[in-house]
Amino acid sequence: MQDKRKLIKAVAVGTICSMLCCIILTAVLAAVILSTGMLSPDIIVWATAAIMGAGAFTGGFIAAKINRGAGIPVGGLTGISLFCITALVSFSRGSSSVTPMILIKLAASVLLAVAGGILGIREKNSSKYGRF
Repeated sequence: MQDKRKLIKAVAVGTICSMLCCIILTAVLAAVILSTGMLSPDIIVWATAAIMGAGAFTGGFIAAKINRGAGIPVGGLTGISLFCITALVSFSRGSSSVTPMILIKLAASVLLAVAGGILGIREKNSSKYGRF
């Protein structure tokens, strides 16, 4: 029972951190767009997929550090939860439609969250900075 609570806590914190990372990276993208002018819509679509992947990577890394094990399942659950939340928000607006880009964003979020989970476990703990 304690392991399930620890897993749910790790995935929830990882998902929140990944959403915060996505928000920060989206603000950076908006600043770039404002400073350089309007970018091509194709570039913006691919940039949002990259932002989602980077956020998922961060969330998977943090979730694996909190769970202290099982990097692949924890990262995968974090990536799936991030994708589900962003898809629900997107579909609730009503202007979004189902496109092949959704599958690319799903793959990016899950695969990069798993990679972050693996790296979160493989990173050696340093006594200089303390434990996370």
